Amino acid sequence: MAAGDLYEFWQTMRGSYAADIVRSGVLVAVLVALRIAIGRAIGANTDWTLDDRRRWSITARNVLFITGVAGIALIWASELQTIAVSMLAFAAAVILATKELIMCLTGGLLRSASNSYGLGDHIEVAHIRGRVVDIGLLTTTVMEIGPEHDSHQMTGRALAFPHSLLLTQPVIQENYMGEYVVHTVKLTLPLSLPPARAERLLLAAAQDAVAPFLAAAQRHMSRIEAIHHLDTPSVEPRVSVQTLNDTSYLLSLRIALPAKSRQRTEQLILKHFLREAFPEPADDASAGNVQPSPSQQA
Repeated sequence: MAAGDLYEFWQTMRGSYAADIVRSGVLVAVLVALRIAIGRAIGANTDWTLDDRRRWSITARNVLFITGVAGIALIWASELQTIAVSMLAFAAAVILATKELIMCLTGGLLRSASNSYGLGDHIEVAHIRGRVVDIGLLTTTVMEIGPEHDSHQMTGRALAFPHSLLLTQPVIQENYMGEYVVHTVKLTLPLSLPPARAERLLLAAAQDAVAPFLAAAQRHMSRIEAIHHLDTPSVEPRVSVQTLNDTSYLLSLRIALPAKSRQRTEQLILKHFLREAFPEPADDASAGNVQPSPSQQA
């Protein structure tokens, strides 16, 4: 009986919707073939950078997907219109059940409209921080940067977050200014190290570290200011002092440097400062083992 019912249903579908089924199959086959052909063409183009190839691949995938959905909707438009009224209650239930999916799609549209971030940007959303490597219709994938918030190294982990977060959480774009960024280094120090001396040593270490790209950073900031009409900060190193308690204080260093050199430059500055501020004590043990000369013995 069940087999007979299925056969009757298939006969009805084949007689009433055969043309629509064929057109839908042809559309899907054509889109799949285009996706494969475009992917091979993009992969074979060695003149583009990896980010460019990834960007075009994602764009092609999303455009073909939207085209497929629109094509299927047009093919089955009359059938969908026929059942639309009777499906109103069902549609309301589906909307409630797929609320998160709808929010993800809405968040993706918001991201596209506001251009809040793109491939290669360093972003932070709801404690998720990393470099954007993939942007889909529903989710964004980043290569995590961390593990601490002040770290600028890749952890090797890929994190994907739903676009629904973009509706409720702010997006922090760390490299909004492009190739050169303003970076802050914070140090908590004991009051036994005089703040004036610490400030002088930290500023000297920063000036030595950023000297090679100071002029280029100034030109870049001036160009950003002219294009986007922004008040860009000075590229000269700046140090501010803030007291924390009776035993320690905070030094905040602000520098302008290439985005890709943040970790290396920060480590260079810290090592230089710590070496000057806290020199290694003399090796008393080795000094005590020095034998007096014959003249001293006499």
